[in-house]
Amino acid sequence: MRTLRWFLIFGIPLLMPDAFASAAETDGGCNKEPYAISVMVHGVRSDDGNITVVLYGSDPDDFLVKGRKLLRKRSPALNGIVRFCLAVSKPGVYAAAAYHDENGNKKFDKNWIGIPIEGFGVSNSPEIFLLPPGHAEAAFRIDKAITKVDIQLGY
Repeated sequence: MRTLRWFLIFGIPLLMPDAFASAAETDGGCNKEPYAISVMVHGVRSDDGNITVVLYGSDPDDFLVKGRKLLRKRSPALNGIVRFCLAVSKPGVYAAAAYHDENGNKKFDKNWIGIPIEGFGVSNSPEIFLLPPGHAEAAFRIDKAITKVDIQLGY
């Protein structure tokens, strides 16, 4: 019985290397960069489509403006939480936004009056009511090797 317990604890994980590879890649990738943002997108409601994270710099006029991003990363959606590692070249003030592109068209879909029809959120997860949040609400400072940022999606 004791041998079976040890096998269940230590042996089975060795037989499933793929289950642990993606977690190691996500966390390990941030450790290899001089400055990195470890982003956790919470509240993903399905496995459909992709989660996209967009990073903006310190200029408030650039925040959430098409074509003014510093970088964008996409990952397949997973119900619950999706993790990203965003590499940046220097410390400073940044802001991030994420959306759930459920239909996979690589766009942040909105209805005819401009209201999002796909889940979205921004860094610091401020309350969103009628208007999108401003840069000041989403801004965070990077001054160490890895900065952790959480984004809660709202649908």
